[in-house]
Amino acid sequence: MTAASRMRRRIRRVDELPLRLSAGVVGIALLAVAVLVPSAQDTEAGWVDAEVGGAEFTADTVPTPIASRAPGCVASGGLLGLSPSVTIYWRIPPDGDGYTSEDAEFGQLITGGVLEPLLGGLLGNTTTSGTPEGYTTVVNSGLLTGLLGGSKSFGIRLTGRGDWVSEWLVADASMGLAGVDPRCTVRTVPR
Repeated sequence: MTAASRMRRRIRRVDELPLRLSAGVVGIALLAVAVLVPSAQDTEAGWVDAEVGGAEFTADTVPTPIASRAPGCVASGGLLGLSPSVTIYWRIPPDGDGYTSEDAEFGQLITGGVLEPLLGGLLGNTTTSGTPEGYTTVVNSGLLTGLLGGSKSFGIRLTGRGDWVSEWLVADASMGLAGVDPRCTVRTVPR
């Protein structure tokens, strides 16, 4: 290394010294400010007011339809299982003042055990008649269900204000091949 390059290195080190010293002083000053500045003090707020408020609320309960006679439903295979149907006998319970068959929604059990409301064209297979003392709903099932046998579940529930719904009154119907040995039972299923 030549004497000239050594001299340039020394000059560069001497030039960097004030810069390094300044950075160190600034760092120590920032640390001192962070330590010495007081933190925010906790404040406890309070007030006194003589007014008192109170409230009470209840959830709307939609009554569940009940069977209007025993048995609550009847399954029929029809001639050789060609016209299977389920007839459900139901009514609005005594605590259901104001509800009518117009508030009824009909459903069918689908895969996974969930009752889904019947919509559109499927309602054409469902007819309801009667009075508040007892309604009769007839659900005409599919041709293959009667011929091949099997089981289906149909439900009726009431709908109230604000999209509230009752529990389902469910008719579980089954029949053998060609509509032989039709059976039906009713039960209640939660929403």
